[in-house]
Amino acid sequence: MKLSQKQKKTILFIVLSVLLHLGLFGMPWPNFKLKVKAPLVVERIILDKEDKKQVVDATEPPQDQTPPKESEYLSKYNQSVEEETKAVKVGKTQNSAPSAPAPAKKQLSMADLGLKPQVLSKPRKPSAVSPSSTTDDYLPNTQEGAQTALNTREFQFYSYFERIKDRLRMYWEPELQGRVDKIYAKGKNLGEQDLITKLNITLSKQGELSKIQIVRNSGIEDVDEAALKAFEKAAPFPNPPSGMIEKDGTVRLTWSFVVETKGMSNIFVFLSRR
Repeated sequence: MKLSQKQKKTILFIVLSVLLHLGLFGMPWPNFKLKVKAPLVVERIILDKEDKKQVVDATEPPQDQTPPKESEYLSKYNQSVEEETKAVKVGKTQNSAPSAPAPAKKQLSMADLGLKPQVLSKPRKPSAVSPSSTTDDYLPNTQEGAQTALNTREFQFYSYFERIKDRLRMYWEPELQGRVDKIYAKGKNLGEQDLITKLNITLSKQGELSKIQIVRNSGIEDVDEAALKAFEKAAPFPNPPSGMIEKDGTVRLTWSFVVETKGMSNIFVFLSRR
């Protein structure tokens, strides 16, 4: 049977097509791998409830060391009390007799410090810090009484925090005193308010100071600087408990420095670990 020209072309096309597909299947192909993007990991950090509690100074070992059902505070011992109170006498900076106001300098005005200027008719220069103090824990919502009595839970790292606080006491009030003297010498005062500087502290596993972060400023640069300088001078804090050292080899703390002003006559200072 004689094929027409058109039929010959069709058969030739089919044969070539089959040969082409066979060749493609027989060729070695490079090993391509689909790149899969790594999933986005979102980590939520939930602070331990213990980390949110305030570490307060220990009093004498209490007779009743039953752990309280509820407590906002950590300390050296377990203690349960019927009514929480704080001692009336606390760390206080007093102002001495009136002195002549010094000329105010624009670069150190209260506006620059974050407060509205308040010119005193008889400004008083702060004197030395009162030497006696029952507690320097900041307890603004606790009723005053003859002594400090709080519901507390035993804190296993209390002794380390006590050592840090003892060191900070050496520098916090003197650093603050010098800066407050300058403010009062300008004929200004701090008003009546609680100035709180809250710091995040990072230590090495040897207890050396690595980083300080201000997480809350007081609104007055001199107060914040006094807190920063106090921590810098008080460091290092050697031999941190192994239980406080995190996986990256650091120790992290949060500390508050509080200045409670009562008009122009008294300035109370506190150290508070939260």
